[in-house]
Amino acid sequence: MNRMYEQDWDGALAVASKDDLSAVARAAIEFDWDSGDMRVLGRLMSKVGLDLATAVQVFLNGRPQDFNHMAKEDVPLRDSARFSMLECLYRKICCGFYLPNPEIGLASVRAEAQGWIDAQRRDRARGTQGRWVFDERKFEAISDNGLRTIVMTPQKDSRPAFLRMLMEPLWG
Repeated sequence: MNRMYEQDWDGALAVASKDDLSAVARAAIEFDWDSGDMRVLGRLMSKVGLDLATAVQVFLNGRPQDFNHMAKEDVPLRDSARFSMLECLYRKICCGFYLPNPEIGLASVRAEAQGWIDAQRRDRARGTQGRWVFDERKFEAISDNGLRTIVMTPQKDSRPAFLRMLMEPLWG
């Protein structure tokens, strides 16, 4: 098995139990962005199984608004590690590394995430765009009230069953 899945740094397991994940999530949310070691935050956020709400909260705790309209070359050297971590978190959130918890969705960070999305809309209205733009439709589709039951009506095939079975290879 791939080393990344078996062990993390310093012999710690990369995949944590549910209790361990809640401790990791709490540590990531409480991380001190001003004086903390970004490598520690990187290790915390690389745990397989962390939920989307935690990732969004950690991203917003990093004050992305300070750098959202700044060119990468203009980021002060003292903030380059923070900027890189925000960029990494944004990419992992967008690519689906963090999935929503089906029990709570984004309930714990819905208001803050909505504030970020509202700022995106204001930017769009002004004709600008920040560096970190989230897909609003994905955030709005996540339920905060537990699992949603999706009922799909079956499509009735109008072809006769016997002929359909015989001719399926021909009809495709």
